[in-house]
Amino acid sequence: MVPILLLALALACYFGFALLALSQDRHWERAGGGRDCPARLVLPLRIAGYAFLLASLALALWRDGPSFGSLVWATMLSVGAIAVTCTLTWRANWLRPVVRTLQGIA
Repeated sequence: MVPILLLALALACYFGFALLALSQDRHWERAGGGRDCPARLVLPLRIAGYAFLLASLALALWRDGPSFGSLVWATMLSVGAIAVTCTLTWRANWLRPVVRTLQGIA
């Protein structure tokens, strides 16, 4: 169960930063969402992004306790941010399914 929690922690960090990035026009456009991120989606994307980052903190604290969990969380924040940066730089189309889903919701 512990490796599953670590994977969930990493995915929560990645999706949190991905949603925060997609709330910005230049990243939304690069991922294939059109010219600008719809104004009605900006605030929900940012709230969801921060919620994923908060969930990753909860997972880290649950998995390893407050002392080592906070260190794991800080490390995963860095890894998630770098992973989203690399995705947007080299393979922004990998985030296209997320953009299409969000466009369908809005």
